[in-house]
Amino acid sequence: MCLPVSFPRLPGLRPLLAASLTLLASGGLFAQSADQSGQSNQNDVSALKTQMQKMQKEYEDRISAMEAEMKSLESKADTGSILNTRILTDADGKEVAAAPTLDESFLKSLTRNFTFSAYIRAGFQFNGNGGGGNFSFDTPNAPGGRERLGNENDTYFELTWMQSHMLGDSPDVMDVSMTFTPAIRYVQQRASFVGNVFGNNVEHSGNDLDFVMRQAFLSVSNVFKTAPEITFWGGQRFYDRFNTDPDDYFWLDTSGYGVGVQNINVGIGQLNIAWIGGLDASNISPGIGSYFNHTFDVRLKNIDVGFGKLALVLIGNVEKGGTFNQTYNNAGNIVDLTNPVHTDTVWGIGGGAIYSVNFGPGGGNNQFQAYALFGRGITNFGAGASTGSYEAAESLFLHYHPLTPAGVEINTGDSQDHGFTYRAGFQVYFAFPWYSAAPAPAPAGLSKDGKAVAAPAPAPAPGLPWFSVGLWANWNDSYNGSAVGGSTGPGIGLGGNVANPNEPFASKVASGHAHWVDFGTRPAFWIADNIAIQGQFSGVYESNTTNGASGFPGFGHSGWLGVFDVGPVIKPKGGYFTRPEIRFFATYAIWSDHLKGLTTPIQENGGGDYAPPYNGNTNHGWLFGTQVEWYF
Repeated sequence: MCLPVSFPRLPGLRPLLAASLTLLASGGLFAQSADQSGQSNQNDVSALKTQMQKMQKEYEDRISAMEAEMKSLESKADTGSILNTRILTDADGKEVAAAPTLDESFLKSLTRNFTFSAYIRAGFQFNGNGGGGNFSFDTPNAPGGRERLGNENDTYFELTWMQSHMLGDSPDVMDVSMTFTPAIRYVQQRASFVGNVFGNNVEHSGNDLDFVMRQAFLSVSNVFKTAPEITFWGGQRFYDRFNTDPDDYFWLDTSGYGVGVQNINVGIGQLNIAWIGGLDASNISPGIGSYFNHTFDVRLKNIDVGFGKLALVLIGNVEKGGTFNQTYNNAGNIVDLTNPVHTDTVWGIGGGAIYSVNFGPGGGNNQFQAYALFGRGITNFGAGASTGSYEAAESLFLHYHPLTPAGVEINTGDSQDHGFTYRAGFQVYFAFPWYSAAPAPAPAGLSKDGKAVAAPAPAPAPGLPWFSVGLWANWNDSYNGSAVGGSTGPGIGLGGNVANPNEPFASKVASGHAHWVDFGTRPAFWIADNIAIQGQFSGVYESNTTNGASGFPGFGHSGWLGVFDVGPVIKPKGGYFTRPEIRFFATYAIWSDHLKGLTTPIQENGGGDYAPPYNGNTNHGWLFGTQVEWYF
């Protein structure tokens, strides 16, 4: 590609050239006058002078053309487009007159519209019996994540590229930005160089290695000149996610593929609207193909309530029903389902409120947040297709009717419409004593494990703070409705009669009702400017958890899990969110007898693949290790 080049200005070239030509002409006239005389010589001098004046005019015309070309290049440079960032500019995008030199300012001029951020965690852990720690302590059916500190068994890194002003930063053009975030995660095999990464054994399969695309979207603002702040977006993105960081619980997360518009000023706040789609191809229907979820997300944010900000959330969902008779096996081949399953078209609606307040310096290290959400039907505050709900309904029926012949269709009707989800909770972080420095602005694209994080805390006054703490509690009450039937016909509905499948029915087999509560604290005491003793202490209660036999909540046991961690950490002062951290930890977990064998999952969010040595007849265990975590 031919790149435009800027030349240094030559402000003294025109007068210097004119003076030189005049001197040359007068010098020639003097020399000839000294050696010759007569009218003939005067004519020769006049002719020479005329020729020199013509040459002077030609050179002046060429200089004028060069100056016009340089002004044209300057105009292009001022737009700041990434298509012409090779024009010689300083770090602020202004053209420079010097020859290029490979220094910091010149390099910044080439990337002044580009930002990069990352989140990384890595480490090892071993269990109290001396073996590897390829598991986390977690309840089997938790809607949230695991208690994080000293209890994360994976290596995870997430890299975000963001390119701003792709068409230029002139007020006359749309302001277009691109965000791109791939991520890689290892769980079991964490060798530096792993061959046959996509092989068929468990260490090298999807049970160990995940390479995923977390974001790939465009943002477009300055579409309307009278309201340039209104921003349109499209693609795959983390969509305004909310979570409780210490236990990695995303209580509002409609991230996915979609389109939307943000920052519409409606007087009392900013209106954001999104349409997000979730596809699940695990089962196949001859009538509709793959199962698909539509999520319509409307939020009114930044409502000033005096002390803090309020956000209102409204979410609607709909999924087209069908009969599914095929699926995929582990090799990726299409196979027939043992029993086809039918679901009607189902819907959901819900919403709630989120209240947030910062009450001191240090950014997110001094903040309070509370939320309350309610969803009916399939609205569960995510954006994925709810195939698990109708599959659970089928499992429920087969659990009660184990002699159902292969090939008989199981009709779950509109059972998913009868579900509901209640959620509420709070989190608070503070550093003591407060320090006076103002928080730094967060760089564009900053994220931690896919979630927006507070700006890095500024350097506090010497000796402050010496203590920080995070406190949180969450409650989730759910009923997925799968225990309710509602149809007749050649298929068998929930509660139907295998011997007489045409017999009408309307029975409630089981509630499918599950409760989940968690709470905890993470304190840190600095014993030196960059060394602290840090711990995390948390408790989780779960009722009617999945017992592994039916695959459906409502048939399991209830029980508690307590996770306690403590150890030294190298981290800067400032509060909960200051990073990087180098941790050394000892983690002890204890759980109810009813949860024996169900608290050591290899993957996140519990459920299946419980790893030894604590998956037998025991109710406590240890993990020890080190971990580093940082983001920028």
